[in-house]
Amino acid sequence: MNLRFPIATAAAVCVTFFLFWAMQALVSVQGQLSDAVRSPSVDFIRLKRDTTPETKKREKPKREKPEQPPPPPDISMSKASLNPGEGVGGIVPDIDPTGALDVTGAGADRDVVPLVRIEPDYPMRARQRGIEGWVLLEFTITKVGTIKDPKVLSSHPGTIFDRSALNAVRKWKYNPSIKNGAAVARSGVRVRLDFEMDR
Repeated sequence: MNLRFPIATAAAVCVTFFLFWAMQALVSVQGQLSDAVRSPSVDFIRLKRDTTPETKKREKPKREKPEQPPPPPDISMSKASLNPGEGVGGIVPDIDPTGALDVTGAGADRDVVPLVRIEPDYPMRARQRGIEGWVLLEFTITKVGTIKDPKVLSSHPGTIFDRSALNAVRKWKYNPSIKNGAAVARSGVRVRLDFEMDR
């Protein structure tokens, strides 16, 4: 028990002495610092060149004249016959077939002349059932040749073809009636449209 304390004290003294000696040895060493590595320097040298700028001649692109547009297509206008009992697509107009032309001092008089007639669409329900029929309509041709106030006078069978007939007649165009050199409206024009299946 009595020897432990003196041994520990002697060991501590020895370790302390050794540490101080090591520190003294490190401090006393004189080292020479190597010269720092110099970074390579880059010198920029601008060379002067006596060059004359070249001028480039730019030619304007040649513009080709566009080709002349083609003439407008001729609009084919279906002109239905004015003779009673004849017509196009079952159309039987109730118009004076003579189309009276009286040349007087006031100007040429004439009756209405059909220009464009759109055939009515065959109703799908009637086509599926194989139903045929007709529609009698009455309307007014205005001063500019359009259709005004079309109405169904009678139809067979029932009203299955009425809507199709009215929609078609509204798209018709006429040359208006001329009286004393001026266009006038004509009312009470009657047309019968026949709906027949293709055989």
